[in-house]
Amino acid sequence: MKSEIDHVAHGWALLALRLPELRALSGHRQSIGEMCECYSIAVLNLRKLQKGHSDSECVVEYEQLVSGIEEEVTYDLTRFARKAG
Repeated sequence: MKSEIDHVAHGWALLALRLPELRALSGHRQSIGEMCECYSIAVLNLRKLQKGHSDSECVVEYEQLVSGIEEEVTYDLTRFARKAG
């Protein structure tokens, strides 16, 4: 069954809530669509894992993955804004 979630839009919304400083760079979000999609999927999976296995190594790995995506998105959006700027 295909997911009903637009992971790109969902990922951007999550990132905009988590990292409000990125909201001003929303004009560049098309450039990071794949990362937004990955972020959405990673966060959803992390939430599932946290419900069932709060001490699991998988939770720690997903938390690191989510954090890494946040860092990469921040770096890329800032770089795109500088080039456009």
